[in-house]
Amino acid sequence: MPVPSIDGSLASGPVERVHLISLGCPKNRVDSEVMVGKLQRGPFELVDEPDAADVIVVNTCSFIEPATQESIDTVLEMARFKEGGDCKKLVVTGCMVQRYGRALESELPEVDFFLGTGEYHRIDEVLDARAKKGPRSFVDTPLYIHDEMAPRVNSWRPHSAYLKISEGCNHRCSFCIIPTLRGRLRSRGIDSLTTEARAFVAQGVREINLVSQDSTAYGRDLADGSNLGGLLRSLAKIDDLAWIRLHYAY
Repeated sequence: MPVPSIDGSLASGPVERVHLISLGCPKNRVDSEVMVGKLQRGPFELVDEPDAADVIVVNTCSFIEPATQESIDTVLEMARFKEGGDCKKLVVTGCMVQRYGRALESELPEVDFFLGTGEYHRIDEVLDARAKKGPRSFVDTPLYIHDEMAPRVNSWRPHSAYLKISEGCNHRCSFCIIPTLRGRLRSRGIDSLTTEARAFVAQGVREINLVSQDSTAYGRDLADGSNLGGLLRSLAKIDDLAWIRLHYAY
């Protein structure tokens, strides 16, 4: 899913054209939308085609083997634009990076930077041409989750948006790698989520889709007693919000 170009004010200095591809689930799409929001605030211009980009970002999935293979194939396909196009930097983010870490540096020498699932919000720092030469990989225990203050651009549909209510999972199921890829459960506060939802409604969104790794676990890590029922009641009070859809309820 190529993330569409976004018009926005750019910081002074040379402008780099960025093409971003988001693979995998809606939660990954939200991460991509945060990256687009961050880039929109800096000296970057989002473009729709990879052959027009100075920088290509691939936000990967690695939940199952076919998703990993799709991610690798996409990265290698985009790497061709470094050989025969304008691309000068290739950045890989997301679950595949979190899963395999720095081992990818030798496996994918075409890639300039790797950002794990807890580091994607640093995309603008990593791409800053003024930054000193440093490491290629930024992978650590995932702790970050965006809040209502994070710049984010809805790339889904004009009337519909995803709202990531929490990140990570505390279950250690033998068949699932999510805790490794996304870390422990980290729920956002009800006020934060309601504020972000109101902002989307003000932009014309009428449907909010609640997503997370385990939506029914929402709030169990919060000390204020927040839970899914309380969140739904708060969102239901937003004027002009017609639909609330709950996904990933286990």
